[in-house]
Amino acid sequence: MIRRALPWLAAAVAASTAAIFFLWLIFASRVEEGAGLWAEARRAEGFAISWQRLDIGGFPFYFDLGFVEPRIAKDGWSAEAPLLTATLLPWRLDKIDLAAPRLAVAGPAAAVGLEALTAQLLLEDGRARGLIVEGGAVSARLRGEDLGRADRAALVIEHFDPAVTDWQTESVAGKVSLRGTKPASRFAPRMLFEEPYDLDLDGAIKGPISDLVRWRDGGGTVDLRRVLLAWGPLKVDGKGTVALDGEMRPLGAGTAKLQGLPPTLDRLVARGQVKAQDASVAKIVLGLLAQPTADGGSEVTAPITAQNGRLFLGPVPLLTLQPLGEPAGS
Repeated sequence: MIRRALPWLAAAVAASTAAIFFLWLIFASRVEEGAGLWAEARRAEGFAISWQRLDIGGFPFYFDLGFVEPRIAKDGWSAEAPLLTATLLPWRLDKIDLAAPRLAVAGPAAAVGLEALTAQLLLEDGRARGLIVEGGAVSARLRGEDLGRADRAALVIEHFDPAVTDWQTESVAGKVSLRGTKPASRFAPRMLFEEPYDLDLDGAIKGPISDLVRWRDGGGTVDLRRVLLAWGPLKVDGKGTVALDGEMRPLGAGTAKLQGLPPTLDRLVARGQVKAQDASVAKIVLGLLAQPTADGGSEVTAPITAQNGRLFLGPVPLLTLQPLGEPAGS
C-alpha cells in the first residue's frame, strides 16, 4: 500500500515544488518591475538613480535584490555603494531590510562614509515613512577636511518631509547615536579630553534643509529633545534649541544635568581655558548646587549656551565651536 502511494506522493511533492518555483518567479518579476517603477517615479521628482545590474535571489521564502554599484543623487547630494542588498518578505512589502559593505554619502560641503551597513526601510504607499541605519568605521569630512572617526553609528529617521516650506514645521525628526567618537587630531588642542566619547541625540530639524545658508537666514532651528554625552569623567543629560549664527557656527541655549564637573574643571585649567582661581570658585558654587544621584555621585543642573563661537556652561567657556559651512558671500 505504502509502496503504491510513494510514486503519487513524489509526484505531489514535485508538482508543489514546481508550483512554488513558478509563483516565486512571477512575484520576483513583479518585484523587479516594482523596483524599476519606483526608480522612474523618483526620477520624475528630480532624483538621479542608477545601478549597474540587479540580481534577484532568495527562493523560496523571500526576495533578495542585489543592486550592483547603486547611486542616488539630488540637489548636489549623493549616496553610493559597491553593492546594496534589499531583502523583502512576500507578506511584508512595506518593510525592506538593506545591507551594504560600504556606503558613501557626499554633498557640496560634507561627506560621510561607513562600513558594514545594515538598515531597515519602512514604506507607506510606495514612499519612505521611516528609516533605521547602523554601521561601523564611520568617517566624516567637512569642506574636504577630516572631522574624525567613530567606531559605531546609528540613525533613526522617524519623520521626513522634504517638501516643507514653513520654518516652524519639522522636515526631519529622529535620533543619532555615536560610539567611540574620535575627533581628528587637528581638534586635539580644543578638546576637553583625549578619550573617545559617546553621544546620543534625539530631536527634529524645522524648516526646509536643501540649502544651509537659506535655512539659517529663514530662521531654521534644531529642537534637541534630549542630548546624552559621556566623555571621560563628564556625563551630560540635556535639551535645548540650536540655530546658526552669521558665521555658520552653532547658536542656541538649553539646560543640562551634569556629572563629573570637578575633574572637567581641572582639565580646563590644565589646558589654560579656565583660570585656576575661577575653577576653585566654580567648584564651591557647583558643590552647593549639586544634588545626590542614585549611584552615590552628584549632579548639577545648569544652563548651557552656544554663542560667539563658544560653548558655555553657565559663565564658563567649555569649547570653541567650528563653522558648519561657508557664510553667504564668502
